[in-house]
Amino acid sequence: MPIRRASLHTLLLRVGPASLVGDALNDLRTRPRAAEWLLIYRQGAGYVVLGLADLAARAAADPALLARRFVDLAAPISLTIDADADLDTARARLGASGYLMVLRDDQPYGVLAATPGTLAGAPAQALLDHSRSWSSSPATLSEDAQLPHPAAAVPAVFESIAHRNDRYVNTDFASDEQPDRAIDKQRALRPGQWCYFRMSIGEIEDSSIEARPTLLPTPLLDHAAELRVVIFSEFFMVTEDTGIFYLPGDGPASVRVPASTPAGLAPDAALLRERLLFRLHVPARVGLADLRVNLYSNGMLIQSRLVTARVGVGRPLAEGGAQRMAVLDFNLSATLAPGLLSAIAPHTLSIMLNSDSAGNQSFRLLGQQGQELFANSATLGAGEVADLIALARGALQRATWGYPGEWDGQAPYRYDPATPAGVLQAQFADDLFTLAAEGARFYAAIKNNLGQGKQGAADLRALMRRPGVVQMAAKIAASDIVPIGLLYDYRLDSQASLTICPQFEASLASDRALASEPCFCGECPSRDDLSVVCPSGFWGFRHDIGMPTPTPNGPELALTIGYANQPLIDMAVYADFPLLPGHLARVDQLAAVVQRQSQREQITSMFHTTQPQLVYFYCHGLLQGTKPALKVGSLGNPGYFTLDSWSNLAIEWPQARPLMFINGCHTTAITPAQALNLVKVLVEDVEAAGVLGTEITIFEPLAQAFAELLLPLFLAGMPLGRAVRTARLGLLAQRNLLGLAYTAHAYADLRLVKSG
Repeated sequence: MPIRRASLHTLLLRVGPASLVGDALNDLRTRPRAAEWLLIYRQGAGYVVLGLADLAARAAADPALLARRFVDLAAPISLTIDADADLDTARARLGASGYLMVLRDDQPYGVLAATPGTLAGAPAQALLDHSRSWSSSPATLSEDAQLPHPAAAVPAVFESIAHRNDRYVNTDFASDEQPDRAIDKQRALRPGQWCYFRMSIGEIEDSSIEARPTLLPTPLLDHAAELRVVIFSEFFMVTEDTGIFYLPGDGPASVRVPASTPAGLAPDAALLRERLLFRLHVPARVGLADLRVNLYSNGMLIQSRLVTARVGVGRPLAEGGAQRMAVLDFNLSATLAPGLLSAIAPHTLSIMLNSDSAGNQSFRLLGQQGQELFANSATLGAGEVADLIALARGALQRATWGYPGEWDGQAPYRYDPATPAGVLQAQFADDLFTLAAEGARFYAAIKNNLGQGKQGAADLRALMRRPGVVQMAAKIAASDIVPIGLLYDYRLDSQASLTICPQFEASLASDRALASEPCFCGECPSRDDLSVVCPSGFWGFRHDIGMPTPTPNGPELALTIGYANQPLIDMAVYADFPLLPGHLARVDQLAAVVQRQSQREQITSMFHTTQPQLVYFYCHGLLQGTKPALKVGSLGNPGYFTLDSWSNLAIEWPQARPLMFINGCHTTAITPAQALNLVKVLVEDVEAAGVLGTEITIFEPLAQAFAELLLPLFLAGMPLGRAVRTARLGLLAQRNLLGLAYTAHAYADLRLVKSG
């Protein structure tokens, strides 16, 4: 068994015989903690193990060495030993060499080192800093670059094995006959044959079909986590679709629960410990075939990749003639760090919408309740999902200003506080029936297309009966974002003479908090009555929903927002809203330090000089050309924050990671795609923890009412998804359905946490 590392942080980097020393150094130069890396090179029957100190010493003795290939190096300075050999023998063999290569199955597995402290140093770092020119010409080094070998500097005391701790995800295919050997990437899959799709987490492998392999270095944390892998496909027949990886806080990942087990392979075989294997039947039809591979932590989707394979003869999919390719198109965790993954709150359901190579769109669902796992998918034709989304948003627009489609700038707000009670009650019933009909139509399209048919639909309905945490895993594409808060999963005959749920009416009359009432706890007596509509049938009134934004080039997913004494709110306002003074007076009463500005220059200065936990834009939203903008200032002196403003003005909060609340009133014709561009910039560039915004145009009374319900809850430490749902129910208690217009583009369990 390998020994856990104690204090040694050595990292391993393998190079091949075609690598120049200078090239390898340039590679090292780009890596974190570069001086702690070792270069590993196979030479004959052994291995060369070199650190920067070794290279510095050798280059000083022979400057021309820097332009030579590794094959020209002198005899190896390292010895080798099998990973399972006696450690006393390892200590003895370490001797004066400084490093001892540890092998497993004849492959580099770790390094025994005399001491970690000798791997770095000023001369070695100087060598690294000047390495740019070495790959093209020799360099002359000063005498201060001559370093003693590590073993000459300190006693050769055995420390530990430095495991490779890479977090690459490798994917490839193997034949049914040889599951331990990857099929050449340039060979297409044979139609109608059985094969294995394989996945591992660790060192990057030559056989991997990942389009853009990304190094995922894991910090040394005292955490461990499990990653559930689920595969979906409408092309391949899948025999086992689920397996589990174990990611320790320190050391290599391993398989905890296998997926498929090849016949004749022992359960404890090394192959099954290191890789998940999924047995597939290749489609008989020649062409392209897709496979969706999702990684979940605690039921929340962390990564998703689309695997596309050529079946039969055809044009390669990538340079070099590759016939298979995996594209990571959804990534919430840049590092797969166990400390992050283990802290994720358990999710009832994760739902993802994605497009395949044929233009169809598929919902990928994973849910877990107790020990029962629900993993399924539903596929709809091209354009069908877009039509359903448009109808659902149209019903929300109709409830707000009286007709579907963008607000014309003139129509009044239908839920104005001055609306007479009788009128309000009648239009509430009408809007409830309309919204429920569209939400039920959307839900039916998903459940009717589930891969397991009626049983899958029944399982989903049972899973979602009681309140839970739900993730809408949206990629960076508006076509893949669904307003799932509008899904309605109670049985409904939209052509019947509809009435409102009596239990809901009784709960309203009681003045008790709706969140604790039977309908909103999974016990609605009318959920199977086709002619009765209950607001608790909407997912947005029954579940805590988050839509965290993937940031391929940005920060890790934010789980908490820390503060010291009191949370700080930076508020940017448009000063000419008629109802603004009253709202500001109520915001000032919150349990937080509130500072606000109206003019763009002062807002920018405020942002540069503070580390807020919440950034609150109470503003206009509009388009400048085709780009969304936030309008602050006043009618006489307006100011704008556009997509490019944030980076050009150097506005970012990498330490504070605030929640950004965009309460944009009277927003004009900003499409979901344009709004998503703004969300992406705020999360990826500004490094916000998330963005709270709206699905449609809203009016000032709604903006104030929702904010004044939500902000005290979030400031008190309530998770964002729960605070959004509670605020929605607060509006619902006033017979206002429009809390469903708000969407949290953030982790559902995001919360404020006081330090100290």
